[in-house]
Amino acid sequence: MSESGFGSYGSISAAGGASEGSDQPSQRGAAPAIKTQRPRVRIQEIVPCNVNQLLSSTVLDNVFKVRGITVSQVSIVGVIRGAEKASNHICYEIDDMTTKPIEARQWFGREKVKQLTPLSVGLYVKVFGILKCPAGTKSLEVLKIHVLQDMNEFTVHILETVNAHMMLDKARGDTTVESVPVSPSEVDDAGDNDESRRNFIRDKVLRLIHECPLQEGKSIHELQAQLCDLSIQAIKEVIDYLTLEGHIYPTVDREHFKSAD
Repeated sequence: MSESGFGSYGSISAAGGASEGSDQPSQRGAAPAIKTQRPRVRIQEIVPCNVNQLLSSTVLDNVFKVRGITVSQVSIVGVIRGAEKASNHICYEIDDMTTKPIEARQWFGREKVKQLTPLSVGLYVKVFGILKCPAGTKSLEVLKIHVLQDMNEFTVHILETVNAHMMLDKARGDTTVESVPVSPSEVDDAGDNDESRRNFIRDKVLRLIHECPLQEGKSIHELQAQLCDLSIQAIKEVIDYLTLEGHIYPTVDREHFKSAD
């Protein structure tokens, strides 16, 4: 976790790609079927990138991939080439000299943006944001932006970017395959109810966060008050999942979240 309150990048875990079926052999004497599990790379926290990686990323159904790795929340370091204030946001052009500048929009309320002065052109900044592609043009929705106090931060970011993507490539390259015998009925039936319930809870939490009009977003305690049948731990697990999938992001602290849609 950096001094700014955001981690540059987190750990990478391999989650089983097959959600259906039991991991135990059938006890019913049915003809065995082979279930193949492949680890799936999950990116946690914010992934350091350069602008060229973001602008050259592939996007399908709002899922962005850099060299086959799914990314959503990222950080970049560069110089401000342009800064323009609109009615409800400030639009920066951030250039790290790896390709053309990328647009980074920092959203505010209409009244608040009138009182703000954009950061000056020529300043070196670090930007934490969510990768978006409105109207076919990739850009960043700014979560946080701060001016570099030391140019060593630029060098550190480059090293973090190289290290993070090496780790991601290594995790993605782990193609260990387990073959576990299971019965056809287990493949069809086991886990369906649990998965349906998890999806229902995730959809409900996401809807409550999406409908929250507050600038700081919805808090975990507010969610528990509305979802009294769920524990704080269960809600936090749903929050972690939605954050990793890029559906929501933290705002003022790790207890408040807004919808990324």
